[in-house]
Amino acid sequence: MYAFGMVVLLGLAILVVAKIGNHYLRQIPGAWAATLVALGVGAAWLTNLNLFGIWSIPVRNSDIAMTVTGILLAGVAYFWRETLGFFAGLYRKFTDEARTIEKTENLRRVA
Repeated sequence: MYAFGMVVLLGLAILVVAKIGNHYLRQIPGAWAATLVALGVGAAWLTNLNLFGIWSIPVRNSDIAMTVTGILLAGVAYFWRETLGFFAGLYRKFTDEARTIEKTENLRRVA
């Protein structure tokens, strides 16, 4: 369970770090995935995180296990990106829809 928590929170941290370069990442197609993979592998190596060792799955080489863990972290960060984007889109939709109804029905705000 602790491993799952570490993966989820590290994925979110990787996304936050990648969002710093959001302006540059939007201009190059495929830059998001490459950046998240690079940051994920870097985070796994920096923290010496080997999920396969935590889950007691035998792996031939510890370096490969850490690299694959980094790729898994990048996938979690990409999942965070899409999930948070979905909720941001819902927020914008509901906010804009409410304003449209208020304007077309000539309603005034109560609160």
